[in-house]
Amino acid sequence: MKLRQLEAIRAVIATGTTTHAAEMLHLTQSAISRLITELERELDFKLFDRRHGRLALTSDGELFFHEAETVLAGMDRMSATADDIRSQQAGSVRVVSMPALSYGLLSPAVAAFSKAHPKVRVSVDVVGQREQIQKRVAGGQFDIGLVTLPIEQEDVHVEHLFSVNGVCITPPGHPLAQRAKVMAQDLAGEPFVSVDAGTSLRSRVDNLFHGMGVKRLLSVEAQTSVMVCHLVADGVGVSLVHPFVATALRGKLIAIPFEPALRFDYGLVFPRSRSRPKITQTLTDILKKQAGELVA
Repeated sequence: MKLRQLEAIRAVIATGTTTHAAEMLHLTQSAISRLITELERELDFKLFDRRHGRLALTSDGELFFHEAETVLAGMDRMSATADDIRSQQAGSVRVVSMPALSYGLLSPAVAAFSKAHPKVRVSVDVVGQREQIQKRVAGGQFDIGLVTLPIEQEDVHVEHLFSVNGVCITPPGHPLAQRAKVMAQDLAGEPFVSVDAGTSLRSRVDNLFHGMGVKRLLSVEAQTSVMVCHLVADGVGVSLVHPFVATALRGKLIAIPFEPALRFDYGLVFPRSRSRPKITQTLTDILKKQAGELVA
């Protein structure tokens, strides 16, 4: 039994003649007749009778076509779904990001993507630990991960996204807030809000100040850079963060260039175990475009 045979039956039912059915399916009349004859021979019962110059289903034909309609409807849905996938109007994309990238980069990128592809479902999760992001992407739980670099590449594919220098953040009105640039020595004795010990950011910041012999007053620790920004905005102290995360509280804290430069490298990770769907690549391209605009 062939799909084209079922389509021929549907066309004859809709038009009443093999001539018009042939026009509908862009076939010859003889091709339509042959499709129906071959199917009747295969089924071993008659599908159509001629009544008043038109073809009408027999009782057996009605029973058969009742089931055939389900198959044809399913094929129509599959064809429509395939069209949606090709035109990127169906499917889903799952993204997991570090907190620092979820505001200035990921959020506007997802907004632009959803506007262009409203039927595509996007799920976003924010995870503080880079290792957990890598593990979940490698395991297929997510299609895209946004992480700090470098990262082990055994089970994920890595693409560099952008690099930026960290900034010193202070509450408005702080003595350092009017500086064009803040040096490491300027933070000696300053109450300093830091991310938790054991994170790569904490280690890098601590090593920077230790190497320069600058002692800060480590007043408060927070789990994420976002929380660090909130604490600084509330006057708890100063800190060093990625510039994107500071945009979450624009107007409530001051971001100042810092020296010596503390460079942040960020990238995208993808499951190595499977090919990248077209819709995932589209969101990837938007993320890269958004990143380029932010660091331009």
